[in-house]
Amino acid sequence: MLALNNPWQPWYHHFIMIKIQPLFATDSTQVRALLRYQEEPVPYESFCAEERYLITGLAFWQHWLPCHLHVSPSVYVAKEDGLILGLISLHPTTRSKTCWQVDHLVVHPNHRGRGIAQELLRFACALFGSQGISHFIAEVSDQNPAALSLLGSCGFRRSARITHYQVPPDLNLTAMDIASDSFRLGVPEDQIGLYQLHQDVLPADIRLTFQYTPQDFKIFPIKVESLDTLARRLIRSRSWFWVSQDSERKVITSACRVTAHREGDYHLEFAVHPGFNHTAGQIINFVLSIMRRAGMKGMVIVKAYDFQGPVIEALEAAGLERVGHFALLTRDYWLRAKTPKKLSIETSVNLNPLAKPAININREALNRDLLTPGMLSIEYLRLEGFEGL
Repeated sequence: MLALNNPWQPWYHHFIMIKIQPLFATDSTQVRALLRYQEEPVPYESFCAEERYLITGLAFWQHWLPCHLHVSPSVYVAKEDGLILGLISLHPTTRSKTCWQVDHLVVHPNHRGRGIAQELLRFACALFGSQGISHFIAEVSDQNPAALSLLGSCGFRRSARITHYQVPPDLNLTAMDIASDSFRLGVPEDQIGLYQLHQDVLPADIRLTFQYTPQDFKIFPIKVESLDTLARRLIRSRSWFWVSQDSERKVITSACRVTAHREGDYHLEFAVHPGFNHTAGQIINFVLSIMRRAGMKGMVIVKAYDFQGPVIEALEAAGLERVGHFALLTRDYWLRAKTPKKLSIETSVNLNPLAKPAININREALNRDLLTPGMLSIEYLRLEGFEGL
């Protein structure tokens, strides 16, 4: 909060509050200028997401709907007297929209140190957490200790290490046939197999955070004709899979998801089944060679996690260049109940009448010849039903 002197009333102080509100189309120019102040590296997919902010500004109406109905990235800005000081953007990582990723968290250099970034992050987590979202992730560069410390103070923890590789233009690859029996383009029937493959590859804690469903691996049919026609259709679809299948076991052993942000910008993620780690180099070589044959040139970035040891070794052996190291931070947001449930104790209890207690008596003691005045009387035994023994 900033205090300014009112020129009309010198003794009166007017307070200007920093407000957090959704992004509107009129704020797009300031937002694009603010994003230029990112001094640390950002993940490649986050950099490509900047183009969608204009759509978010036009779709400001989505912020009055539940978050699972949002159609574009959710962007919120911190404003002071009409000037944007900070920004946070999120997008869902799965179709079920149960896990959201923080793409950008930026504050203008002249206003850092005022706690704006922390308030933006807490606002987003509280807003989405109140609507049932329990998982958040963020990818932060190792060269950004301030962001790592900030996210750590807000409940995020390190779950994995991510390395980004760039494919050099002069990379030498062995040409492979697209009609190979081992590798092919993914088809709609591979949906369940791709889901099971990623469930087997991901560690248990990351699997719980991402919460993938078979719908996240839905594939639309694409007619395979010439390479040029196929390439144009794949780029229009924005996302597709190359897969390798074991025909005997009828399982998908490895896959590569290709995301085309636009023509000339491609993002690759490989998944290799732990039982077929020896095939990591083969699928990497196939995907890169077939993309080159199809004319898919430009910026090609490969994303690999530290738990994918064979994939990283194959990428290194293929001659790809490291372009950045990032930490995968995760947070599980649990919303407490507003009114804790109280236990009710029933004060009125109806108990069944107790039966007569059992008495264990030696049969020999029941012999009337042995009874003495100090022992049980014959009348008591008769009343208790022992006279027949």
